[in-house]
Amino acid sequence: MNRKLILKMVQNCLKQYNEEGDSLTINSRTFEEIYNKIVAAKKEEDDLHDIVNDVVYGYITDSPYF
Repeated sequence: MNRKLILKMVQNCLKQYNEEGDSLTINSRTFEEIYNKIVAAKKEEDDLHDIVNDVVYGYITDSPYF
């Protein structure tokens, strides 16, 4: 998967939740964790947009499923 595309999607999603999406970098540990969750979920589901939204929501809300 294209890491830069995923980073942009995550940053945009974070902005929707009034979070600092621009502070997230491609080399950060947080992005690496989010990216790995997205890649794992992508194997089971097709819609990347929904996956990114679900994973970011779990990250923001500190969900135990994140």
